[in-house]
Amino acid sequence: MKLFFAGLAATASVVCAVAVPAQAASATSVQAAPADPVKALKAQLLPGKGVKINELSSITLDFTVNDQAMQVKVNTSMTGTLAFGKGGVAAADFRVRMSSRPKGDNPPYRVVAEGKNAYVTNAGIAKALPSGRSWIGSRTSERRNPLFGSAITPADLKFMLGKSSEVTTGEYQGTATLAEFRHDKSVGSGDVEFHLYFDKNNLLTRTVVDSTTSPDDDSTAYDTMAFHTDTRYSGWGTSAKIAVPAAGKVINEKKLDTKTRKAVIKAGYPESGPF
Repeated sequence: MKLFFAGLAATASVVCAVAVPAQAASATSVQAAPADPVKALKAQLLPGKGVKINELSSITLDFTVNDQAMQVKVNTSMTGTLAFGKGGVAAADFRVRMSSRPKGDNPPYRVVAEGKNAYVTNAGIAKALPSGRSWIGSRTSERRNPLFGSAITPADLKFMLGKSSEVTTGEYQGTATLAEFRHDKSVGSGDVEFHLYFDKNNLLTRTVVDSTTSPDDDSTAYDTMAFHTDTRYSGWGTSAKIAVPAAGKVINEKKLDTKTRKAVIKAGYPESGPF
């Protein structure tokens, strides 16, 4: 759920560095949560199966330029399918629409991901590419493809349930420190607040995460950042076979010349890539 677009590359780099920061929240009482939701999730992670995703997210940055307070807000909607391999996500196919204030709407695009690779297209991008090419391919250097971030692993779910209390039937609310949530002591201080919703079969139907953070020093390019994501899951067990585009239809992002890069960005390709 990375938010990149033309005109905000510098801001986006700040966002990526702290993509899951925290919102201070009062501690909730923690009680033992049933293991059934974890078992239910594990039972869904079968090759050839998948789940439908509908995700809305936003990042709001408040910053100061020449003693003038300014704000940038980026909204993203993402719909599509996650396809499972053995025990986890193997591929994804999403339609992505982004808008920002004050810039406005960006042209929507489609992204297909498999392994560490991502492929992006829309009608404008395909038109701007060399003859015969209609997709732009790129590869992440991260251990796990960020485009699979809408999926919650059994380990993630077990952790969050262990930090949650049931507020009503099928709904849990919890908090964790940022270091706990990211499983990384070096990420700094802060808290993350989350809500989990389950159906009668103990399958996850929705997750909501909210956070607000401030930088530790004056060297960061923002004053405060608020992050919100609302992900809904449906169609667990649906047949999901996602095919990547044929190699002859793909051009590597690194091989785009300056003129073509400008054209595809104007057509909706994320300025800093799909990740």
